Amino acid sequence: MTRSRLLRAIAILSLVLASAAGIAACKQGEGQRCQVTEDCADTLVCNQATKQCSTSTGGGIDATVPDGPPPDAAEIDAPTDAPADAPPV
Repeated sequence: MTRSRLLRAIAILSLVLASAAGIAACKQGEGQRCQVTEDCADTLVCNQATKQCSTSTGGGIDATVPDGPPPDAAEIDAPTDAPADAPPV
């Protein structure tokens, strides 16, 4: 009777370990949620903008950088070496 309990315990432990290994090896597919590239399948990367596995790291960001000087560039009121309390011109 002791031997059968031992065999049953070993069988259950083996099943649990095999299931845990299978779950740990599961990777996310394209379009599925991720936090880091290691979460994704081998051919995919984690797109940080969308937090989804995809074929590229870019995309999903709608911000653009305007061309030319900043809008307030003409409004500089003192040279850069002026003291901090210089009055406006």
